[in-house]
Amino acid sequence: MPDRQVLNEAVRVQSDLGILSFLEGLTFTFVFERRRVSPVLIYAVPDPERLGRYIPVQAEESGYEGIACVDDTARAALLALRAYEQTANPKALSLARRWLTFVEYMQYPDGDFANFVRNTSGRRNASGPTSVKGGPFWTVRALWALARAYRVTGSKSYLRAYEDCAKPDPEDGKVQAVLALGEAELFRVNGSYRRELIRRAVFITTCGDDYFRDDCANPNNNLWGYHQLHAVATVGRLLGSKLLLDECRKTVRNFTEPIVRDAMDYAAGPSVAGHDLPGPLPLRGTKDGLCAYTVSPAVQGLAELYRATGTNRYRDLALKASEWFYGRNDAKTRVYDPETGLCADGIDGSVISPNRGAESSIEAGLAELERRDLLGQTGRL
Repeated sequence: MPDRQVLNEAVRVQSDLGILSFLEGLTFTFVFERRRVSPVLIYAVPDPERLGRYIPVQAEESGYEGIACVDDTARAALLALRAYEQTANPKALSLARRWLTFVEYMQYPDGDFANFVRNTSGRRNASGPTSVKGGPFWTVRALWALARAYRVTGSKSYLRAYEDCAKPDPEDGKVQAVLALGEAELFRVNGSYRRELIRRAVFITTCGDDYFRDDCANPNNNLWGYHQLHAVATVGRLLGSKLLLDECRKTVRNFTEPIVRDAMDYAAGPSVAGHDLPGPLPLRGTKDGLCAYTVSPAVQGLAELYRATGTNRYRDLALKASEWFYGRNDAKTRVYDPETGLCADGIDGSVISPNRGAESSIEAGLAELERRDLLGQTGRL
């Protein structure tokens, strides 16, 4: 559990930025070579003395990690860019540009990314287990943010940063999916990366017979960051591939839909130590660790499959999954407020975490934008 305060002042959420408000409050700025760099702080806990304020604290779950990271700040930029596209609010674009300064700062001259900064002066951590330079998970999220930034803004500096990075290529469904989502952004600009999109979609669709997997040798999936459905549905729509979309339908039928009907799970598979799931396969699920980033990829994937196929069942499932944030959960309580951008860090049994971190706010915001898009309510932050 993080427990050391990193700023003297607690965060007070008072902004007209809706889903971006809390993230704006978590943003700090340092100067590097006369350039202002603005990352998002990772964690915050309630201020025991002032209601409605939160104290930013450092990450120490794997030893000392740092106070801000590419993992979160790149996704904050993705959220702000998506919000700008849906609302045309210039404040969202301004925030996205601020957060992208940190993504660029964390890229070394050889193109690799580190993940964490250690302190508010911006000292990079390039050696920790969750921050090592070139680590695939933060690298692919940085690439996705840069690709979307180029598509939305047209700035070639983002494209150069994207192209300067050597792309990781592990046999990992999650990494392949996020790489595909970044390449899909560039494909939408000029039709590039078609071959890479096909290769990644083939990897994901052949990694498991009945549904998309994280590890081809393991039928159990961790739903944290499970973007495979999102990625293949996106590629299938862009390439007009009925074959890919049929594979998405199979994964929804066998894997995603049972999880949604179970009010979401953290992990699922035939040998997960948990409870039976309601579906055509003998799968089991567990809710231990359930948080926003185990829910939002399902919402995004189902929404994208609806856009690709026009099948209302996928729209309905996406909306049902998004209801987890508003009380369709084991605590039977709302965990997210889109007016402030505050989202609880998770649910343990029926107990809601009192803490509010950047990741939860980001992922809840992404799910909320999908929900609004599906309902035709896209005019506000």
